[in-house]
Amino acid sequence: MMKRLLLILCLAVSAGGVLRAQGLKDIRINEVLVDNRTSYVDDHGNHVGWIELYNTGYSSVNIGGAYLTVKQGDATRTYRIPKNDARTLIAPQGYVIFFADSTSNRGTFHTNFVLDETGYLAFMDQGKNVVDSILYDVAAQQPDVSIGWTDDPETGEETFGPLAGITPMQANEIEEKMLASEKFRQRDPSGAVMAITAMSVVFSALILLYLSFKFIGKSMIRASLKKEQKAVSAMPEAVKTAVKPEPGLIGEEIAAIAVALRRYEEDLHDIESHVLTINRVARAYSPWSSKIYGIDNQPNRK
Repeated sequence: MMKRLLLILCLAVSAGGVLRAQGLKDIRINEVLVDNRTSYVDDHGNHVGWIELYNTGYSSVNIGGAYLTVKQGDATRTYRIPKNDARTLIAPQGYVIFFADSTSNRGTFHTNFVLDETGYLAFMDQGKNVVDSILYDVAAQQPDVSIGWTDDPETGEETFGPLAGITPMQANEIEEKMLASEKFRQRDPSGAVMAITAMSVVFSALILLYLSFKFIGKSMIRASLKKEQKAVSAMPEAVKTAVKPEPGLIGEEIAAIAVALRRYEEDLHDIESHVLTINRVARAYSPWSSKIYGIDNQPNRK
């Protein structure tokens, strides 16, 4: 019994670790501000560099026990996120910010490194496996201009680069995206293109239906003719010679006449070995039907 309990406990711990690892895969580095001079401040009122993590999944993820790592040449600085802080639980589609001020003694969200001396930043799970990482040029960073993921206006693909404005604790797209329907309305204000497109789709669908039904009809006629030809080929020669094509008759009519004659001959009974014939008996008396055999004899009287 004790062994079973230990086995169940080990399985539960392993399953919990797997689930946490799977949840951490939804976390990504969403936005980074290296040179912060006048923008977002920390809880002590200081302008320092900061890192924004984003939960891309649809379930809450606790990042406690995970790591943030930076590299400067061969040197590596790693900050372990504390486990005992409830604020490390990131809600679905939620955000959390860490301040890179090299003062980890100020709280959970203050790291032991800075960003303006490195060029590589990574988020790692509890096993120090890299979940997400970015590379940036420290010298190219402009004051109060953050870098992060955004949609390329030309290709529509996500790219990591300078943003139009800082967006801490929110989506990086500060400009409202125009819906495709709105773009189409602007290009076609009168609705003429929409009407022509709709009618073209309807007529195209009708033509396809017509061609489909026509093809199916011809296929069924061919299949029916093949069956009739097989029926005719199975007929006796006498029946085949009895069917004489007349001018104006088509193949279907000839086949129908041949099939009718075939069935007529099958219904004729010239010689039937199984036909019973009952003839009248010449004599009126028949012993097998005599009633005397069904009456008991009376005892003799003395």
